Amino acid sequence: VLFYCQMGLLLLNTMRITFINTTPSTITDIHILGCENEYIQQLEAGESKTVWINIPGDCSITADYLLNGQRKEETVEGYISHFMGQKTTHRIGSPKQEPY
Repeated sequence: VLFYCQMGLLLLNTMRITFINTTPSTITDIHILGCENEYIQQLEAGESKTVWINIPGDCSITADYLLNGQRKEETVEGYISHFMGQKTTHRIGSPKQEPY
């Protein structure tokens, strides 16, 4: 029981974000910054990759990357805090859809 409680707390403090390249080009040098820094070397058009990010406290998550030789930046999550962990998808290159 203690093991399952510990695993539950770990998942509640972890963002599992699947990054999908929705552009027709290869995206390179992807830096995921904020709560914890992660790096994806490249994503081909239509390719995806999931990263696990620990939530140490109040923070936000952004991604910056190279697309056709230009550096771009996007907000992945504007605000997250303890116990706000979830599994989500971020479509790189698409406008973010805000929930209603």
